[in-house]
Amino acid sequence: MPGGIGPVDPECAEALCRSHRQVRLPASADEVQIFYNLSMNRVHYIPARNAIYFVESSHVAVQTIILSVMRSLGVTPLIDQLHLDKCGIFKGGKRLTLPPKQAAILLVALRLKGVQISVSE
Repeated sequence: MPGGIGPVDPECAEALCRSHRQVRLPASADEVQIFYNLSMNRVHYIPARNAIYFVESSHVAVQTIILSVMRSLGVTPLIDQLHLDKCGIFKGGKRLTLPPKQAAILLVALRLKGVQISVSE
């Protein structure tokens, strides 16, 4: 995976997707905390920021689902690549910024595809 840590073994990926951690992040959580709590089949939504955070993986194509849903709504999504460092060398998760109504539609679509959703209140 260009710019990533390399390939993840399919058995390891399957085990990670089966885990069901409870993630409770406050709305004040910074993006490094959010990235730490993401996994390839989990997105995190912060309504106060109008932001959905996710990581892309070859095992669970979250970004492909997002792009498909947004295309069906006639919307061009604003997706930002986040970095773990100030120099922009180490890629972290991605942030999708969108209005609440579009977020609600997208979150339902992601759930239907088996993606876990966590929400900060």
